[in-house]
Amino acid sequence: DRRVRQLITDGRIRARRVGSQWLVDGASLPSAPRRGRPLSPANAARLLVSSEPPRTHVSRWRTRRERLLDDPDRASLLASWAASRAQRMLFTTREPAGVLDDPAVVRSGISDSRSGISAADVAEAYVRAGDLEQVRRRHLLRPATGQANVILHVGDHLPPSPVPLLLLCADLAEHDDTRAQARANALILEALRS
Repeated sequence: DRRVRQLITDGRIRARRVGSQWLVDGASLPSAPRRGRPLSPANAARLLVSSEPPRTHVSRWRTRRERLLDDPDRASLLASWAASRAQRMLFTTREPAGVLDDPAVVRSGISDSRSGISAADVAEAYVRAGDLEQVRRRHLLRPATGQANVILHVGDHLPPSPVPLLLLCADLAEHDDTRAQARANALILEALRS
């Protein structure tokens, strides 16, 4: 029960409480299980943001990048490793495109043009935890109970714009549709070979 509540709080699954039971929206459940333990936020940042090896943990950084390059399902592996990078929160609003114009957010995932996915009816972006409430008020964001049209990755720091390519891949990898998964796999190869 505690784990389910944490997944709901983190925005990883949608559910509502009826009496003493949680009714979980089956569409919000991931189609594939995690493939390993998430990296710590610091190690996830090292892997996702830097194309140059860090001063410390160089061999681990290289080993992870090589493993990711050799894995046939790079997207699911990256999604597992990068799960701790930010809290993924799902919302609804009447004007999702307005969220992307807000200076407090940075586009990512399916809202980043490099994804090659046209999703005008959905906004995906990063926002600092300290700016979340203001962004929610400005755009009248409500927690999604059904289909979400705003996906916010909430963290302590805002990534640069545009987001680093592997960070974009991690966001795409969290989508369950095959287009996003295929695009994540292709972009991971591009990021690691450049």
